[in-house]
Amino acid sequence: MSDLLIKGARIVDAGREMAGDVLIVGGIIREVAEEIPPQKGIPVLPAEGNFLLPAFVDLHAHFRDPGFPEKEDLLSGSRAAAHGGFTVVSLMPNTDPPCDSPEVARYVLEKAREIGLVEVRVVGAITRGLRGGELVDMEALAPYVWAFSDDGHGVEDHRLVWKAAKKARELGKTIYPHPEFRGLPSRELGEELMVARDLWIARRTGARFHLAHISSPGAVELVALAKEKGLPVTCEATPHHLCLSREEADHPVNPPITTREAVEVLVTGLVEGIIDAVATDHAPHTDADVAAGVPGISGIETAFPLLYTRLVKRGTIGLRTLSRLLSLVPARIMGLRQRGFVREGFVGDLVIIAEEEITVTRDFLFSRGKNTPLLGWRLWGKVHATIRGGEAIYLDGKVKGRDFDDHRQVIRGG
Repeated sequence: MSDLLIKGARIVDAGREMAGDVLIVGGIIREVAEEIPPQKGIPVLPAEGNFLLPAFVDLHAHFRDPGFPEKEDLLSGSRAAAHGGFTVVSLMPNTDPPCDSPEVARYVLEKAREIGLVEVRVVGAITRGLRGGELVDMEALAPYVWAFSDDGHGVEDHRLVWKAAKKARELGKTIYPHPEFRGLPSRELGEELMVARDLWIARRTGARFHLAHISSPGAVELVALAKEKGLPVTCEATPHHLCLSREEADHPVNPPITTREAVEVLVTGLVEGIIDAVATDHAPHTDADVAAGVPGISGIETAFPLLYTRLVKRGTIGLRTLSRLLSLVPARIMGLRQRGFVREGFVGDLVIIAEEEITVTRDFLFSRGKNTPLLGWRLWGKVHATIRGGEAIYLDGKVKGRDFDDHRQVIRGG
């Protein structure tokens, strides 16, 4: 945890906008005011009129470690997250071996702590080996995970999901389903049927459910009905499902990119609060995977500029709303308090955004995965700095550790 004074920012969070300075001491925001004088011994980071927001929190990402370092590992994924403005990332369990035991969960958490860039949270598997046949030892995994998911595949055995939900409620954890029954006439029908099944189980058990990457209009309608009933249910949508249609982005991803009409329904659900949060579903792959048509988008570095360009600059939502969707609500869903606002007493995790245009190229991406339909696109909203606990972990094209060893080399001394 570090000390830092940020000067001359346009401060925006889910609750307010103001021009001013932010003082972080010991990793915690001590003061937010129109003018804070320099403090002896505390470095100063000039924001130069750029936006200052709470750093982003990603509910849903894949860093491929253990098992697939050629796609991504915890270091490259952490660097990409910092580049994208994220300081907290929740990692899904479909690794090799999968996160179905305390040993794998501890490996991920300990390695991420050693790297020391972003805070990693872990999602444990629902079934052993992600095979859908036998529940994991949820009690043994519970100290290391915030939720349980077989992401990549929906758990089709109703009895298993029922048992998992009851156990998750007992443990105070969340069920995080991948909504898809396979082998049906359409992907949308498979999503909607599983959403309906899981919402009914949530109603009967009282367990918290958070639904991954909602993409169909019918699923949005079902979630709206569940919320009217007061069920303990939240859901997310991805930047690519909210901003891209299949007419303009021919790229394989699961669930598939949808039609313009479906995108309009998703965005309406976002505006109306039916969709609670935006999560990247960052899914890096190798060039060989891409050539073979393996689905997935490397999206943690383009999430903010894509959403800012397509939704904020067009007037669909405001920047305060986007902050709520990327920071405050994801943190609340994960049970993280004192995050999501630029306020006294909150964690000093912040991101500085410049109103500048970027071009998405392979060299722009820090992730090993270059699999994105956005290559060559020009987007607005450049991440200038990512600050975790008062320390710059990304600043003006450089990541802490590999690119600069001491943030005081690039931040004015106090």
